[in-house]
Amino acid sequence: MEEKDLSIIEHLEELRKRIIYCSVFFICISFFSYFFSSKILSFIVKPLKKYQETIVFFRPVEPFFSILKITFFVSGIISIPFFLYQVYLFIGPGLTERERKVIKMIFIFFPFLFLLGMFFSYYVIIPFGLKVLFSFGKGIMQPLISITNYLNFLFIFLLIMGLIFNLPVFISSLAYIGIINSRFLKEKRKFAIVGSFILSAIITPTTDIFTQILIAIPLIFLYEISIFLSKIFNN
Repeated sequence: MEEKDLSIIEHLEELRKRIIYCSVFFICISFFSYFFSSKILSFIVKPLKKYQETIVFFRPVEPFFSILKITFFVSGIISIPFFLYQVYLFIGPGLTERERKVIKMIFIFFPFLFLLGMFFSYYVIIPFGLKVLFSFGKGIMQPLISITNYLNFLFIFLLIMGLIFNLPVFISSLAYIGIINSRFLKEKRKFAIVGSFILSAIITPTTDIFTQILIAIPLIFLYEISIFLSKIFNN
């Protein structure tokens, strides 16, 4: 009983240590990101400035909180590899060798695909979505979007696409540990295609079919990559 209690205490102490490391790292990165927050803000508002020359705010505290939001968002993205590494150090000793390989694969490819999804969202989805949205009422209404509303709109889609682009990582990981296989994925391909269009209709910023297709095509492509990777890992 004493050994069991000691083991639990050791695990809690290890968890506490990892949380402290992550917190210190995030705070350090936040200080660094804060000094570049103005340049980051100038960059991320470019899609909106095509339709609204001046970025506005409606409350005195809005600029301050916008800078903080940008700082924490960027710091969180930069910190992802370090956070995943700390998670691996915490759970790694309790995993089998096969499970460690799966976790390593997820943690290595997750940050890369997450950034790829964010880039796709920023350079393709957001500009096209704003173009379609602002086309309604063109010549009758003028856009007056506050910085808070724009950042909320932008960050939501950056996060969503970042997670969606990790579909091959999650599916191939399940295939690697034997939960699913490539044959199962091929049999469910037609459902995946329909599901891709349904998901694109849910997350798309507009109601037009072209934007939905623009999002659905990468989803289908990612699913096909998942089938290919699953076939490799099942062998």
